[in-house]
Amino acid sequence: MSKTSKFWQFVSVLFGLVLIFGAGYLLWLVAARLLTFLESANSSVSAAIVGAMATVLVGVGGALYTQSQIKKREIEEAHRSRKVEIYKDFLDIAARMMAEGNENVSLKPPSQQELVDFMVGFKTNVVLWGSPKVINAQLNFQKISSDGGHVLKAVDELYKAIREDIGLSNKGLDRHQLVKMYLSNPDEMDEMSASNKALQRTSR
Repeated sequence: MSKTSKFWQFVSVLFGLVLIFGAGYLLWLVAARLLTFLESANSSVSAAIVGAMATVLVGVGGALYTQSQIKKREIEEAHRSRKVEIYKDFLDIAARMMAEGNENVSLKPPSQQELVDFMVGFKTNVVLWGSPKVINAQLNFQKISSDGGHVLKAVDELYKAIREDIGLSNKGLDRHQLVKMYLSNPDEMDEMSASNKALQRTSR
């Protein structure tokens, strides 16, 4: 940065500070004059002025609060749109994986490399945009996948966390309902759960 640029940057900062202190000093003078006037005025006039000021302050405060809430909702909606985009891509590739054994569906399952590349990008997006519940559900899904556990159950929990993160309710959904929607035979989930329970009892 040149000396001239530094000089003008210093001047602009100094000018800003002068404006701030000047505005503060002006407000202090106005407040002092007002207090002096209120002390010298009769009680009815003072009460009327204080009431008018209170009304103005409440009105300004209410307007600022409303504006803040509107801005907050706009930011939340922008975040929600981005989350929906990220989660939609995950749901699409998960649907392709689960449709592999369904001969009535023409979707092609992703290749191993395509799946690995996608999951790396998805994890990055989840770190930036996902709720803590989605992050925990994703980690649980990875753990169960590595351990050879019941992956579909973990996917169902991840689906529910995703729905909750974008503001949807899971009330009224039975266990594994979301995953069952992608299976050619929804009863497969119940049959697999029953088989797992039987194996656990046998191994004890």
